[in-house]
Amino acid sequence: MRLLRRAIGSAAVAGALALALVTPANAAPAPVTPAQPAAAAAVGPVQLYFGGLGSGPYNIAVEAAVRTALDQAANRGFAPAQCRITAGPTVVNQLPNGYVQVAVDILCTGEPTVTSPTFVLYRYHKSSDTISTPWNAPAGYQLQGPLGTLHTSAAPGTQPLYLCVVRGDHFATTDVNCEGQTYVTRLGWLYASPPAGVGSLPLLRCLRKENRQIFESHKVDCEGQIIGGTLGYVLA
Repeated sequence: MRLLRRAIGSAAVAGALALALVTPANAAPAPVTPAQPAAAAAVGPVQLYFGGLGSGPYNIAVEAAVRTALDQAANRGFAPAQCRITAGPTVVNQLPNGYVQVAVDILCTGEPTVTSPTFVLYRYHKSSDTISTPWNAPAGYQLQGPLGTLHTSAAPGTQPLYLCVVRGDHFATTDVNCEGQTYVTRLGWLYASPPAGVGSLPLLRCLRKENRQIFESHKVDCEGQIIGGTLGYVLA
């Protein structure tokens, strides 16, 4: 309960901040130089957003919304102390009985507890963007399929892979500084070169010919689009 009170207090400071993990693109994304390994750089954190809804009298609805968001975060391995409210509490619906429905958004940052040494990198798409992530896909994105498997922590021969965004266009890179663009989260670890004794696939940066939208592929021809370079190698 003390945590919820602190969260509610943080919400008052946060006010009506709008949470948008994905910023709509207003122009065609700029091409990004093929990523290079991040040398001697600190490993960037995992950063994930979660939303919660609650219903009832206002105070109860707020507590329920925060609890729902924290439960989602816990399912991804985050402790409550790693999370903060970034938007809300916001009344999104006035119920017929006089109660309200309240929404909050939280951001969790750090090292989540994971139970598996690997997880699958999936690719998602909507009309203006393609995103590759093993974490939560933003609302409105449709699953296209798996790209391969990443390590959840550093392993010999691996380097971190990050998710970044430029003008609403998400892209993966091994540069913790996101090649001068905006950091979103750490995705996992991939191999810098094909690992011996295990099946692997190249992970390529690609650009769509019609709009230079960035996407990732394990097809060496970038699925007939523009080849932007090899980011590394994922487990097959």
